[in-house]
Amino acid sequence: MSPGKIVAFVCLCMLSLIPLKAQWEIGGLIGFNVAGISVPSGTSSEDYSSKLGFGLGAVVDRLLTDQIILHLEPMYLQKGGTIKTSSFTLKFKVNYIELPILIKYAFLINSSLTPYAMAGPSIGLLTSAKYEDESGDTQDEKDNTNGFDFGLGVGGGVSYPFGNMTFFAETRYVFGLANINSESDESKVKNRGLLVFFGVTVPIGSK
Repeated sequence: MSPGKIVAFVCLCMLSLIPLKAQWEIGGLIGFNVAGISVPSGTSSEDYSSKLGFGLGAVVDRLLTDQIILHLEPMYLQKGGTIKTSSFTLKFKVNYIELPILIKYAFLINSSLTPYAMAGPSIGLLTSAKYEDESGDTQDEKDNTNGFDFGLGVGGGVSYPFGNMTFFAETRYVFGLANINSESDESKVKNRGLLVFFGVTVPIGSK
């Protein structure tokens, strides 16, 4: 099954669980990704560290119960990492159209702030991949990078209602589970990332 069909299948499965006549909340988010890559120990003499990436996207929330919320965040997300050897430093820049499919659990406390925990899979479709050296020169690596990424994210956040809007801040760590290196004779490479986002939603539809 192709990556596009996997994304469509997962979305249809999630949406089939939701009544058609229901209240939704939609909005947007912006933030950053402290991105890194993971390579099995002992398979490379290089050192790997994080790089800062950017994220921008939409938010779709559906209240399933008083405390459980389906939370979708389709976005553009920058991933990758920094590769260092004794002689050079490279930034591996990989960009994706990302679809996190999360379940949020809201902690109902006597406060205007509502903390929540969340977890779920994240599906990524590659848009570009390149190496950038210290002088700013780049080398395209899309042909050597798998077009599909898959990970698992866990984290939490806090939301605050203001009028008919709800503002939120959240963070989560995403463990990449898919090998993004398409070169079969080289080490497996997996994405990692600490995501921090800020956003706002507004209700639509009827309760």
